[in-house]
Amino acid sequence: MIKRILLLLFVLPFATTYAQEKDYSRDLMAGVYASGGINTPVRFTTKYITEETSPWHGYESLSAGIRFSGIVFPEYRIEIGASYSFNKIGFELSPPIYDESKIYTETFETISIPVTIKRYLQNNFFFSAGTIIDFALHDKRVRLDAQTGFGLTIGAGREFRTRWVTFDISPGLEIHSVVPFSEDNYHQRLLVAGLKIGISFNCPSDRVSHDKDIEK
Repeated sequence: MIKRILLLLFVLPFATTYAQEKDYSRDLMAGVYASGGINTPVRFTTKYITEETSPWHGYESLSAGIRFSGIVFPEYRIEIGASYSFNKIGFELSPPIYDESKIYTETFETISIPVTIKRYLQNNFFFSAGTIIDFALHDKRVRLDAQTGFGLTIGAGREFRTRWVTFDISPGLEIHSVVPFSEDNYHQRLLVAGLKIGISFNCPSDRVSHDKDIEK
């Protein structure tokens, strides 16, 4: 039941936006981006987990992708993309089992589909929030659950615009697999704090160009 409610919360904002399809062709942008940050696995349960490892250590998360976006309301933009990410985590085996304090590491890769809504403020500052659909690649994990499922993103930043190109930079938070596609063993969710930098090419529609001509 909880998973259904969360899924509904993910879908409703985008379904509402999609209803404004007649305006979606306005101010289109297409571009690429890259991000890097520090991660840490977190758990949303106090349930005792057999063979649970502790403590966890955060390492790097790196990603790069493409994206497409369009204005749907005067101050709102919807953005959808596709990205590849590489993640590394560290952990120690439980002291009752192993006395030596040694950090072991695992790496894993994901393909993700982020869907984000941006709310613009003055001077091209913005807030952003959305969901990420993750699919794990090369599943060779031992201690970390597959981060396959629906996640959440939140961030803030600023755009720097020229006539044809837009640069943007935004710090943000991502939490992956909030609603996993399959049952997991350890109930871990990967929390990532990072910085995203992107460049997009502006593709103004005829309607936008026409509106500017009228204003002149």
